[in-house]
Amino acid sequence: MNTPTGIGMIYNIALDPYFDLYPHTLDYIELTPDILIQDQGPGQPGRFLQVAKEWEMIRGLAQRWPLVAHHIGFSLGSADYFDKEYLDNVLQLHDEFGFHWHSDHLSYSKLIQGDDPEYNTCLALPVPYDKESLDMIAAKIRLIKEQVGTPFFIENNVYFAEIPDEELTEPEFLKNLCQEAGCGLLLDLHNVYVNSRNFNFDPFTFVDALDLGTVQEIHIAGGNEAGGMYLDSHSGAVPEEVWQMLDHVLPRCTQIRGITFEVDESYIPEIGFESVANQLNKARNIWNKHKTPQHVA
Repeated sequence: MNTPTGIGMIYNIALDPYFDLYPHTLDYIELTPDILIQDQGPGQPGRFLQVAKEWEMIRGLAQRWPLVAHHIGFSLGSADYFDKEYLDNVLQLHDEFGFHWHSDHLSYSKLIQGDDPEYNTCLALPVPYDKESLDMIAAKIRLIKEQVGTPFFIENNVYFAEIPDEELTEPEFLKNLCQEAGCGLLLDLHNVYVNSRNFNFDPFTFVDALDLGTVQEIHIAGGNEAGGMYLDSHSGAVPEEVWQMLDHVLPRCTQIRGITFEVDESYIPEIGFESVANQLNKARNIWNKHKTPQHVA
């Protein structure tokens, strides 16, 4: 099957009826396997358990659309830590579904303290933008790429606290990481928008500082206010500023493969399937405006 290009959506269980109602809105489906697996913990026999009903649905979707994998469990920013059992499970899933690419976040969520078991923060924490972090993460990405044999993309992260006196800016770090690891950038425009609102910077200046030639996938989503902060909650409609950013960057994303819409399952009953289809159709209109077959790598 050819590498997918165009418009995709992150899978969640609440979307199951959507795929029969609006199949024409999708060119591929992005799967986060972690949300469909019960992890029993490192070293446990049969550690990763699949819920049969959910995975039967995924197997059915795989007969209709190309699948790509978006992980949340590599914890690439964790120092002195790499979960080989997690990678082995990713490889098993890859053998079954033939994911066209894999991705994860520029963050960490797992901590190891001495001989204690790993501690999961349940939150994607930001990494320091310095050479030591860059070398560590690049080495992990090169190992993953070598094992799975597909492209791997790193996603820019949301953060709710800034690390002072960084060696590199975020755009510099992302550019150097893509070069050193040989990976692509998954540019999450809503993450940029979240950070720009919470830390008062111009998101267009930020994206202009990126090496957009490394962007191979773009995420879009909606969010909401809570406790004085704007959150990447995937709560529904994409903000107008994010659509403007998409229109702004897409012509310069020469290696782009797809635009993926993210929506959390808890919001599906509130916004409805028609609204989801409208978001995907709007993304397709912007894609068609800037991308033709000869422009897409």
